[in-house]
Amino acid sequence: MTAVVDSARARTLKTLADETFDLLVVGGGITGTGIARDAVLRGLKVALVEKLDFASGTSSKSTKLIHGGLRYLEQGELKLVFESVNERNRLMRLARHLVRPLPFLVARFKGDRRWLVTLDIGLWLYEALCFFGGYKNHRTYRTARTLQLEPTLRREGLSGGILYYDAMTDDARLTLENALDAKASGAVLANHVRAGALLTTGDAITGVTVTDTLTNTSFDVHAKVVVNATGPWSDEVRGLAGEPSLLKPTKGIHLVVDAKRLPVRNALVMTHPKDKRVMFTIPWGLGRTAVGTTDTFFDGRPDTVEPTAADVDYLLDAANHFYPAAKLTTDDVISTWSGLRPLLKPPDAGAGASQVSREHVIVERNGFITIAGGKLTTYRTMSAEVVDRVSKQLGVTQPSTTDDRPLPGAAGFMESDDALDAFVKSLESPRLDADSARAFVEMYGGRAKSVLERCHADADAGAKVDPELPWMMGQVDEAMEHEFAETLDDVMSRRLTLVLRARDQGLGIAPVIAARMASRRGWSPERTEAELAAYRAVVQSSRAWRR
Repeated sequence: MTAVVDSARARTLKTLADETFDLLVVGGGITGTGIARDAVLRGLKVALVEKLDFASGTSSKSTKLIHGGLRYLEQGELKLVFESVNERNRLMRLARHLVRPLPFLVARFKGDRRWLVTLDIGLWLYEALCFFGGYKNHRTYRTARTLQLEPTLRREGLSGGILYYDAMTDDARLTLENALDAKASGAVLANHVRAGALLTTGDAITGVTVTDTLTNTSFDVHAKVVVNATGPWSDEVRGLAGEPSLLKPTKGIHLVVDAKRLPVRNALVMTHPKDKRVMFTIPWGLGRTAVGTTDTFFDGRPDTVEPTAADVDYLLDAANHFYPAAKLTTDDVISTWSGLRPLLKPPDAGAGASQVSREHVIVERNGFITIAGGKLTTYRTMSAEVVDRVSKQLGVTQPSTTDDRPLPGAAGFMESDDALDAFVKSLESPRLDADSARAFVEMYGGRAKSVLERCHADADAGAKVDPELPWMMGQVDEAMEHEFAETLDDVMSRRLTLVLRARDQGLGIAPVIAARMASRRGWSPERTEAELAAYRAVVQSSRAWRR
């Protein structure tokens, strides 16, 4: 796909080609952008390339939870739970607008293997591991109160419930804010730049040959250390260095329905009626409820993961079991998303997908480091650990500073919810109701005011992109100018998430948004049509289960 490259991107690509970096990160997911941010804040000269868009892989296709991993207690992974619950609390401060408390309800039904008293003890340990510093401690309820908390929950056999708190996030936005802070601090980042052959000097890796996929031009990027942070693609990149595979990925499918069809107040922790796997229904806001996830081994190429009819039926069966009045059918499914967990090969070849550890591993040689495994919640500590290894190879010592540095949108809101709530209130107007104001702040944080000023500048910028969502056309301009959006899919799928939230997955408004992007980027009619075709293909992939 050919393109007119804007001057800012052209300067970025020239810098990548002309300079030698201390660190080149390959992969623009949550871990890659976290590594770039941590490293540049330590004073390293940093570059990052991503073959598609920031968070276009696993980092926009998680369950969108920042959590300690309650079920990992059952597997005896206390170290992972300790790290996770404390990182959850830290991210609720450092990204207060993006990482928000979410109540989780565990209901007990007759015949459940998990007695409430056992879970109660487990939750006291869960909360003790973060020194009781979470949002709120858990509470146990009898049947009547449980039904007050979740009125549409299955009543048959219900004997009580426990309410505890973890957090939810917009995973793509969390990744984007790491990228934005890295760039603001001096890192050179480029999406739609694909890594190819590794450059070598003796036995050391000294860079990567890359291709700008928007212009199909290739060049070399030189660096003293290259970090492979490509998630499910890690083994492909390791293969370029002749190194063995590390991963045993598992596929996770989620589906989205109208909240009126599945009205949930809390994230319900469900055990599937067939195989007893743990999964969730999640109040996702803006009139939507999410259900997920599946957990099955995946042996195909990471670029080809798609939902199947069996995946969707599996999720609907669980939702209908716990919410029998909903009577959900496939006609209720607005959208799906499909992602791969880049999990490490288990030592036991017979281990089930849900039994595979979420721990991570760092493998290194001279000039080349791979980070594999791990989970969204612990991305910051994983990133810091990788940069420690990079620093050792470079012979420098400088501690990480990300443990108390807010992400850009959270600046000024770290200490309490009061400041954030007051900021939301200040944005309310006859043109923007309270719910819409909060949605903008949860997306942009402190930038919400300037984004809204852009949207209210004229009628075209203030036009709604979808009748059920608060988003406006001015946000498309913001995405192009300040948020690395280069393609129609970047805007539709990750900046405005229309592919997941819009009832038609954004197909109706896509030509209008494409035309707006074309007028600002100088796209030819052929390029504009190619962008539309590419986005339609993304939507069709999410609907693969209907074939």
